[in-house]
Amino acid sequence: MGFTGLRLVRSLEDIPLSPTSSPDLVIRPLDFQHEAAAARALLNHAYRGGEGERLEAEDWRQSVQSDAEFDPELCLVAIDTGSERLAGVIQAWTTGFIKDLAVDDDWRTQGVGAALVAEIGERLAARGLEEISLKVVPGNLGAIAFYEALGFERA
Repeated sequence: MGFTGLRLVRSLEDIPLSPTSSPDLVIRPLDFQHEAAAARALLNHAYRGGEGERLEAEDWRQSVQSDAEFDPELCLVAIDTGSERLAGVIQAWTTGFIKDLAVDDDWRTQGVGAALVAEIGERLAARGLEEISLKVVPGNLGAIAFYEALGFERA
């Protein structure tokens, strides 16, 4: 049985969702061959409290890449250009559903998550999608507030 969290939805009509990210960041597709372990470690750290699925990097890569809704252009990382460290990661399905989002603790509250959501939103809007959605644990008030500040509404 799937995750039955609180569903949040946002129209893609008025992209961009947020201002651009810091000039110290570059957002680009994840290089699964070289960055899957770091990306999955970031997701696992973000989900350590039980808010999401914790997986080994190779299991995650195989699961994601074998899904019919997978597109590598919708699995993005934000890279700190100074340190070359992953500042954040987001993965969305071609149907407009955000599967995962995590931001490194050192980069929280600096617009990384908003920039990743905006970039995914722009990519999905360019494909003709009209909305973006996700599910969040109902008790994760910080995540709910974050998404609502970006214009998401409870479905």
